[in-house]
Amino acid sequence: MSDYKQVLHERLYVRVPGTDKLRKTAAARMQHLLANGWRETERNLTADYLKVRFERTGHAPMKARLPKKGPEIRDQRRPRRDGQTFGGRGRR
Repeated sequence: MSDYKQVLHERLYVRVPGTDKLRKTAAARMQHLLANGWRETERNLTADYLKVRFERTGHAPMKARLPKKGPEIRDQRRPRRDGQTFGGRGRR
């Protein structure tokens, strides 16, 4: 069975252009990904952000096939006792 690999490219913005100190949300996002099994494999520094490539390996996700939807069966309404049909005149 082949190895399953997920790849994710993230753009994490920095506080000061030209440095690699991340903003709060970017630092928290990176921490979250690392805690969930992602590994940082590549990092490119641009003026305003870091381009980071994350990878993780594991089992391939199950691709469950949903059953086909059958024809919808509707119950027949019984006629009213007084002989009036629906949508007729309302009360007077």
